[in-house]
Amino acid sequence: MLEVILLVLYLIAVIVIGIRLYFRADYWTVDLERILPTIDTKRAVLYAILGIVIASFLEIIPLFLLHGSPLMLAAVFPLFVGFVEEGVKLIPYLVERGDVLRRWNLTIKTAFMFALIEAVLYGITLFLAGNFLGAVLRVVVIMFHVTFTAIALASALRGSIVRGYLKAALLHGFYDAPIFGFLSGNRWLEIVFTLLGLGAVLYTYLTVDDAFEIAHDLGLKAIEERKRRTREFWEERGIELDDLNPLP
Repeated sequence: MLEVILLVLYLIAVIVIGIRLYFRADYWTVDLERILPTIDTKRAVLYAILGIVIASFLEIIPLFLLHGSPLMLAAVFPLFVGFVEEGVKLIPYLVERGDVLRRWNLTIKTAFMFALIEAVLYGITLFLAGNFLGAVLRVVVIMFHVTFTAIALASALRGSIVRGYLKAALLHGFYDAPIFGFLSGNRWLEIVFTLLGLGAVLYTYLTVDDAFEIAHDLGLKAIEERKRRTREFWEERGIELDDLNPLP
């Protein structure tokens, strides 16, 4: 009975916090669009498709190796998915060169496109299966994907992309874990995984502002630095640019 209660609480938390997280992450991404270097959306879509293809192939591995052990598969698969998907979403940040904020913006856009494509694919499948609530939930939780990536990138901007990747992968894995715990049929695995899932959902929401704020602050500093250089350039030529004021 306890495992059922916890699973219901987890599903409620995902819906309620997922909606709040959606609007909070959307606020940050819209605000950052006016500050960070612009990127080509088509490029983000291509990276997202590449990530989905790579993830799809890699995620077959545990299904093949552990198909004879449902309990082991349920225990391993969510964490494996977390490490795979958080890794492929970071590909743009790792392979692109140049301005770090442009790479950050491209990677966040890639994470959004990755989540959107995944939501559409899962949503269509669930809808055709008659699971309308599940199809709607796939849209609600899109911003979890984006925020996991933002958490990883926040650590990258602070100097440790490995730490960020590990944190994001574990959060993603724990977020997925309760459903697999339920499918395992093992009561204690279900309880542990549901508690981990609740913790991951709450932690993700509580850290969403910090995850995006570092890029926001660096973006504002970059703008002020460009203004300073522009002012110095013209002042050397005897022209004052007093109208170049900092952003509010």
